Amino acid sequence: MYLLEIDRTQNRIHITLSDRVDEAQTKALLDELRLRVGELEPGFRILCDMTTLEEFNESAGVHYRSVMDLCNEANVSKIIRIIPNPIHNFGLTVMSHFHYNSGIPVVICKDFNEALRHLK
Repeated sequence: MYLLEIDRTQNRIHITLSDRVDEAQTKALLDELRLRVGELEPGFRILCDMTTLEEFNESAGVHYRSVMDLCNEANVSKIIRIIPNPIHNFGLTVMSHFHYNSGIPVVICKDFNEALRHLK
């Protein structure tokens, strides 16, 4: 399951990935993001909360890579991921090296409080 929220006042995208995420869900996320990314200014940040994520299906990566590419093209400036258990990274850090410009920091946090410190 996914939830996409746009916070215009903070110029931030908040994506929550929870339970089991499959290809259809990441396709829906990509489609929704294409419609809404224009609501943000260049230099926006992404907060991706994977606290309750149980499984990221391998086929979900196809569209999630496109989500990364879309955000990169829209000039994302920072990505912060909340991943309490490093084993649940699901290769996202590796994918980030290929789908975001090299100057864009990708920060992995263990909890929401740590993520908030990186958003300031």
